[in-house]
Amino acid sequence: KLTLFWHNHFATQTTTVGDARFVYKNNVLLRANCLGNFKTLTKLVSKDVAMLRYLNGYLNTKNAPDENYARELQELFTVGKDPVQQYTQTDVEQAAKVLTGYRVDATNNVYYFDSTKHDTTNKQFSSFYNNTIITGQSGAAGENELDDLLTMLFATNEVAEFICKKIYRFFVYYEIDATTDTNVIQPLATIFRNNNYDITPVLSALFKSEHFFDELNRGCVIKSPADYFVGACREFNAVFPASTDVVQQYYLWYVLESL
Repeated sequence: KLTLFWHNHFATQTTTVGDARFVYKNNVLLRANCLGNFKTLTKLVSKDVAMLRYLNGYLNTKNAPDENYARELQELFTVGKDPVQQYTQTDVEQAAKVLTGYRVDATNNVYYFDSTKHDTTNKQFSSFYNNTIITGQSGAAGENELDDLLTMLFATNEVAEFICKKIYRFFVYYEIDATTDTNVIQPLATIFRNNNYDITPVLSALFKSEHFFDELNRGCVIKSPADYFVGACREFNAVFPASTDVVQQYYLWYVLESL
């Protein structure tokens, strides 16, 4: 369930990625870190070959900065984009410069950092990020700028609140009123920040809360396609071929997908 949650959050698309090995590696990454540390997961996803391919990170160079991932990193993955999140277009442009130089080695299914493609100038961010300057670095050290960027993003209160709202909407209810924001979201965000963005303490607090088990919150989540198919298989006691028979397993999954 959490692997699906993080895949919906750090979304990629097989047809755009264009390599089944990249897609598989991305799934393994999400599955291995779904209960770990969100900041660590964000760093790993930023250098993941599927994500580099999906949001054009592998095309991002000092001479032609590509803003695609830099924008999504802030708007969709960490800070969010509501009226209270007042980062600027310049912040997107500067983040794109930080992220220059990452490349994909398709033969070995890994990323690598090409320092000759990296922008080594200093990156100036807006007052929303306390006018932070990320110092440009040369050579292999240029890759360290990603850590500086994430430190800046995660220093904002908005990251914890944004992610806790997404967790709430996925597991409890899609609407968050003022009372829920005050009594549930804000305390969860505090737990998130106080635990250095470890995911498990947040989920533990939510899933053990009286609010989670309140009968008014039962049956509020609309089933995703994955929930629907897994539930249907359980309801009808579907029997799948042995795990060693990959061809027949995929055939049955394809049949279910086509329903």
